[in-house]
Amino acid sequence: MHLGMVVTDLDGTLFDKRHALSAEDRRTLIELGERGVVRAIATGRSLFSALRVLPTHLPIDYLVHSSGAGVVSWPQQQTLRVTHMSAELACELAAALVAQGCDFMLHHAIPDNHHFYAHQSSSHNPDFERRIALYAPYAHELRWPRSLETEMCQAVIIDPPGSYRHLELRASLTQFQVIRTTSPLDGASTWTEVFPPSVNKAASAAWLRETCAPTARCIAIGNDYNDLELLTWADRGYVVANAPADLRARYHTVPSHEQSGFSAAVRHALAESGA
Repeated sequence: MHLGMVVTDLDGTLFDKRHALSAEDRRTLIELGERGVVRAIATGRSLFSALRVLPTHLPIDYLVHSSGAGVVSWPQQQTLRVTHMSAELACELAAALVAQGCDFMLHHAIPDNHHFYAHQSSSHNPDFERRIALYAPYAHELRWPRSLETEMCQAVIIDPPGSYRHLELRASLTQFQVIRTTSPLDGASTWTEVFPPSVNKAASAAWLRETCAPTARCIAIGNDYNDLELLTWADRGYVVANAPADLRARYHTVPSHEQSGFSAAVRHALAESGA
């Protein structure tokens, strides 16, 4: 099968530590476009956050944002797909998280999911408090119990380094999609994202593939646990060298995000496809 689609994570994979794209990776994206390969970024960032760091002239075709809750056609800046959490389901989720003593944010529906309600059960959680301070204009206190009357996007639970609460949440919140990731703020705390059951990066990538390149080979490149579904779904999954050791043991490893690992993955995939 010829290579027809490339899906890459953004922060820590395509972007370096300065949130910048290397000249080599830019050339690779352009070359993929010239070959007719569909180019997609799949990020946990909200659309609001992604637009703050991605130039409009970036040579990609699609942006999967909010860990798969939204899909945008990049050149046209047109929303193609959005998945929401019903108000009833969001109330059920909030009640469960409060009962379990979680520190969490409950995000509004796309395109306003940079706004959120926040609830802190612990007396001190530095990474949670850091995120509140960073997004202070968009943070609102969740006064519980309360009735949510509109659709929401997701919840983000923030736990200190070494926490395994994500396993407990995955076991108890069986009616939701529970995704573990590492904090992009301190690089150590555990963030657990909770979505409606059909939402993850892989589901949106599969939808794109069916729409754009149903018979073509697809590869995915990532760096963290929230890329697991995507890496498993793809015909070939790659991780950059800065990924956790257990992911590097499982997937083909390429150089780090500081060394244009994205381009190395594409070169390897093209060679495998005989291109």
